[in-house]
Amino acid sequence: METEDDYGIVVNADGEIRKIVVEPDFNGSPDNKNIVIPPTFKDVVVKMCPEIVDIVSKGYREHIVYNPMNFEPVYTYLVGIDLYFDNHNGMKKSKNEYGKEIDDYFKMTYSDMDYITFHVQSFIFPPEKSNKDKFFELFGKG
Repeated sequence: METEDDYGIVVNADGEIRKIVVEPDFNGSPDNKNIVIPPTFKDVVVKMCPEIVDIVSKGYREHIVYNPMNFEPVYTYLVGIDLYFDNHNGMKKSKNEYGKEIDDYFKMTYSDMDYITFHVQSFIFPPEKSNKDKFFELFGKG
């Protein structure tokens, strides 16, 4: 039987480490600049997933691979995002499923940019309204 600890390390019954799951960190990258999600792409995501009300960039990671034919560098980018949900619909899928869907939507929207992928960092939900907020919403003067 395999178990995963708080740090993402999976250990089998014999105590051997099987794999280490690492979440990308978008804050510590030295080349991390403030980037924004393009409005057109944001509109596509919000229309295709009505439970999502906003998508916000948390930064990016740049990765360099070399073309084996001519040894020129090829840059790929992983964009970290936070998904904001509404109270009514809520979350319907896992981070991984949303990430795959958002990658697909991006490839459909910008078919010439196949070197960009997305990683869902966080799900963010609006705060629950307190009884006081609900009371004044109902009885308060406009």
